[in-house]
Formats: sequence, structure tokens, C-alpha cells
Amino acid sequence: MRRTLACYSKFYSLAIQNSTPMMDEVDISVPINKIPEVLTRIEELETEVKMRIPSFGHAGDGNLHIYLCSDKDSKDIFAQKSKKVISELYKKAKEVDGNMSGEHGIGYARQAYFEDYYGQDYTNLLREIKKVFDPNGIINPDKIFPLK
Repeated sequence: MRRTLACYSKFYSLAIQNSTPMMDEVDISVPINKIPEVLTRIEELETEVKMRIPSFGHAGDGNLHIYLCSDKDSKDIFAQKSKKVISELYKKAKEVDGNMSGEHGIGYARQAYFEDYYGQDYTNLLREIKKVFDPNGIINPDKIFPLK
């Protein structure tokens, strides 16, 4: 399948959303010279898990938007396949010295992957920095990682 990197992300994502009954998105950021390697891995995952995985992004800064589409799977099968694909994409991003996300952040949806990706020491450091700027825990409470 041919991969395209486009700047019309809003329209492309709406087209993908309208083409499938269930969808999830993964955003990773990788060095631009590693984009072809990541796109190759996406194609491999499509075959391995039998899932349509269209992707696009910003070639100038390495932000990739990867959509996981369930065309005929049940919710449970889609969840299983998605978990595998997300784990593999994060593994690939880390392997090529990328990040879990570029422009969209981690949010609640991917917080379970954060500490595994960046490590406990880094995650604890971020918790401590957050406490300095937000000692009462009122700004985006528990977003990315629980403060407790």
C-alpha cells in the first residue's frame, strides 16, 4: 500500500473516520530520516494483524498520525489488535530515537504507556516538576500520569 504524507490532516482524518465503523489514532514523532523505516513497519503491521492502518503526517518535523481502522472486527478483537499495534509503534518509535507523540501530547488515552516508554526515573522527575508548578494538583489533574 502506498503511504502519503499530507498537510491536509483535518480532511484526511475525517475521510478515514467516515470509512470505518471503529477507529483509533496513534501519534508518534520520529527523526525525519527514519520516516521510511516507520512507514515500512506500519505496512508490516497491517499484514501481521490484518488491519487497515492509513497514516499521514508532517514530513518536515517527523510527526506521524497513524489510524487504526476496524472494518469488520468486533469491539474486543479491535481492542486486542489495537493494543498490539500501539505497542509495536511505540517500540519502533523508541528504537529510532523518536517520541510517543509530537504535537498532540499524551493525554489520558496513552498514559498507560508513558512510564514504560520513558522509564520510571524520568516519569518521577516530571511528577516532581509538576508539583512545583501545581502543588494543589488542580491543573489537568492526573493527566498523563497519576500524581499519587
